This record gives sequence, C-alpha cells and structure tokens, in this order.
Amino acid sequence: MIYLTKVPDILKQGDILQNLPKITPNQIDFDKVKENWLNSLESAKLPKKANYIVKPSLANGVILSQSCDIRSGFSILFAELKNLPINRLSSKDLEKRIKGIKNIIRDDTRAHYFPPSNEIELFKEPKLIDFKSLFLLPYKFFEENLEKYFVARLINEAQKVLCEKVSRFFTRFAYEDIIFLTNKEIDVYLESISDEDKNIANQTLDKIRNRSKLISQD
Repeated sequence: MIYLTKVPDILKQGDILQNLPKITPNQIDFDKVKENWLNSLESAKLPKKANYIVKPSLANGVILSQSCDIRSGFSILFAELKNLPINRLSSKDLEKRIKGIKNIIRDDTRAHYFPPSNEIELFKEPKLIDFKSLFLLPYKFFEENLEKYFVARLINEAQKVLCEKVSRFFTRFAYEDIIFLTNKEIDVYLESISDEDKNIANQTLDKIRNRSKLISQD
C-alpha cells in the first residue's frame, strides 16, 4: 500500500535499497588507526595517508538524507532496515497488534515501522529501522546499476511520516523536563510517554535521587 517499485531516475529521502555494503568505524582496527595517527602527529605530517582492511557487511537500508542533499560529491545517510523482532507485536490479537504498530510509529523515537507487502520479496515480513544503526555510502556508488539496489519508494504520505520521525530523533531536547515536576505530576507524565523515553526519564530520576542521598549523608 505504501510502496512504489518503479526504479527512479534520482534517489530521494525514504527510498529503500538492498544488498548494500555497510561499513562502520567498528569494522576498522582502531589500534592501527591510533598508531598511525600518533606517528603522524610526531612527524608533523598530519594526516598521514594509510590503508586499512575492512570487510563490509551486507545490509538493507532506508535513506535518511534530505532529498536536496542527495547529489554528486555527497555521502548518503542510511538507517539499516532489519526484521521486526518476533515479540515486538502480537501475532494473534489484532487490537494489540494495531496498538503496537501505532506505538512504534507515533511514540517510539528510535524506531520506525515498515509494513509487509506480498508484492515485494524484501517485505514478505514487516521491517523496522533503528535510527541509531546508521551508515554512509557515497552518492557515486549509485550512479550506475541503481536497479540492482533499489527496492521501493514510499508514497508521499508515508515519506512525510518518515521525515517527521527523522526530525524528532535528531532534534530531541537535551534536557529532561521531568526534573521540573512534582511527584504527582511525575506519575502522570511517565504514563504518557514511550517506553524508551520512560527508561531515560527514570534514569534521570535515579541519578538525582542518588545525588541527593550523597549530599544528605555529608
């Protein structure tokens, strides 16, 4: 319902691609990077060119870069597209399942839901993207043979929702508003937010309470 499978002439935010080479800093031996960097600093030849062996992992991804930034000379930011965890949604109770889907779409700031589609092999089962599982690929990687990677484009309505989720994830407030509430207000507040935000809020409260205990002991 939300997917368009015609291969486009140009890529845009929300496009879904498969069989991508995911390369992240965790795949690089940073002991060697550090050694080379320190040698460069000492020799006053910074940065010193060096080659590192990296084995890309196979990944599917959704473009998060703004459409205006997807052009020659730029890198494209992807969020990895993964299988939805089996226990994330109810498989039998439709009401609970719908509520769970709405929760992911509306309240879960870290993830976004992609429904199944019988017309697309990749979406035989529902998928999820994690906004913290990101990787980059150069634009020129897709200048040829785009059809080998392209899976689908989101319809406008679905693309707008994804855009909103991207904005919410990258522009979350740095402060915890819960610290300004009374105990009664805190109880109501915790019931109104997502599980992820609730965990963060509780961690903040624990830190404040522990700090208060230490101060009172002094």
